[in-house]
Amino acid sequence: MRYQYLDARLRHAFDDAKLDRGQRALLQGVLRALDPDAHLGEHVAGLNSAFLAVTRAQVALESHAVEDQPRWNLLRRIITTSLACVDAAKPAYVHGGAGELARARRVLLGVDAAIAADGQRLDPQVTAAAAAKLDPRALGDAVKRWITPLWNGIELPLRARMIAEVAVVVAVHGRDGRQLRADLLRWLKKPGDLEEVLWPEPRRHVVALVVRGARVLRHLDELLPEARQEPLHRNRLPKDDFLKDAVNGSSVLVRLPVNAADTHTAALRGRRILNEVLDQYAAGERLTELHVAPVWQVSGPGGRVTRGTEHRRTVGNAYPLTAYWPAELRSAMRVANLARQVDAPMASAGLAWSALEATGLDPSKIAWLAKACALQMLRQHLISLHVLVINHDDELRRPLAAQVPTTGVKHHLRSVDAWLEVLVRNNRPNEQLAAAQEALAALAEDEGGLVQDLVELWQGRLADSKVLAGWLREQEDTAAAVLEWLYVTRNLAFHAGRFVSPADTLTAHAGQAVADLTLEFLGNWRTVERQRSRQETSSVEIYRRLAQRQDQLVARLKRAGSVRRLSVEDISGPDEKWWSRGKS
Repeated sequence: MRYQYLDARLRHAFDDAKLDRGQRALLQGVLRALDPDAHLGEHVAGLNSAFLAVTRAQVALESHAVEDQPRWNLLRRIITTSLACVDAAKPAYVHGGAGELARARRVLLGVDAAIAADGQRLDPQVTAAAAAKLDPRALGDAVKRWITPLWNGIELPLRARMIAEVAVVVAVHGRDGRQLRADLLRWLKKPGDLEEVLWPEPRRHVVALVVRGARVLRHLDELLPEARQEPLHRNRLPKDDFLKDAVNGSSVLVRLPVNAADTHTAALRGRRILNEVLDQYAAGERLTELHVAPVWQVSGPGGRVTRGTEHRRTVGNAYPLTAYWPAELRSAMRVANLARQVDAPMASAGLAWSALEATGLDPSKIAWLAKACALQMLRQHLISLHVLVINHDDELRRPLAAQVPTTGVKHHLRSVDAWLEVLVRNNRPNEQLAAAQEALAALAEDEGGLVQDLVELWQGRLADSKVLAGWLREQEDTAAAVLEWLYVTRNLAFHAGRFVSPADTLTAHAGQAVADLTLEFLGNWRTVERQRSRQETSSVEIYRRLAQRQDQLVARLKRAGSVRRLSVEDISGPDEKWWSRGKS
């Protein structure tokens, strides 16, 4: 089952522990946000977070003070997008950290005013002083205290916003989603302090990894004083040794200590440390290819040994983005694929920006792409919700399937608008629609927790067009913050030579997700144009048209009072059908 935060084992554990809906939603919401398969609007890397916004702003201010990078005008855009995220998160911080958030906001406003007044003459001492005043850790500590009110009960939609912020703080602490799920299953059998499960104290792990391409790494003890190595010979390993398949020619086993909150995070950090050390050897041995094998072994603090392999998803049938070569997207697809293959997070994020740049994007057009992403995320969220709702119980979903037909074993939607019709409240539904809506309510109640929360959240957003307009604007602001930060990360990595930054793994994931999202709607646009024998529209023109469409949609929603005409089927495609549902 793909969605492990909804599987039967976890559900039975919730039942046995007698968790209520809000408690289930908290645990499932955090696990979903840490799921690498979650799309941009669900994963921690794409959530609107004041903690993450202040962290990014502090990094940008510190870097500007020392290296004049990012430049003053880009720095101001980072401050502006950070302020938008801080303001959106303000309601959640009523439950803790309101003072710390207000102080961070005052610092950001002060920097913004200084940049507006001084421009390129901005004194580095001003940005250095502002960076010193920002305290993301204080915000993170405040978020950790939200567990008690969340566990005792917070109403929607505030609960969803608070859970998202909690998930970001958990991710930045260094928690692997699969490991957290296993730890929660143990905790549910004997509940204690949930904070200790979400944010355990980092402890010493010893990570063992295989480097292919050399039998000995000379001077490793000087580069990594605590690391130990031993040459590996394939014919000298026991037949059942886990390293058997990893040894290919000249290989060396390297053991190094890593402080981490869990085993999988230790393995990831160990791989990153070793890859950075291999940069030294690659520079010294220019004709030799050195790389780390996918297998790993971690010895935990208590001596428990865990073995695993770097996760790689596979599919039965792989499909291209389009069934032909769109010339303008070839470079973008090539660089986006490279971004996924690079281990170094900041380099991966920089390549993700380069992939977007290959489509014709430049910093002055970030606002256009952010609006386009908001439209596509609306469609993605609705499709994702349908997948979660029909994830189980064939009997309950039968009336829903009659109204919302699907195709294939994975139940792909034939029409997103048919699903939208079920989510939107209707005073006089026909018999089939009424049965589908009753089935939806039954499915949501049966699943409970996160699924029930999401159904009610979307029913609420679709019940008030002004609320949906506000949601679209927030997605736009969040996407703009991610895109601006990607550009900063690219400059820090490729111009300033900086390859480590707080939350850089989240930045890399966000960069890949934005590139994938963008290629998705660009590929669909091109496919439709080719089917109709139309001349291809340039990517930049697509960004401009979708940005204009998003502005028009938000304006229409603010004055319409209803979403009954909203259509999301082709909302990011070449046809202007976004306000055509229900037309005769």
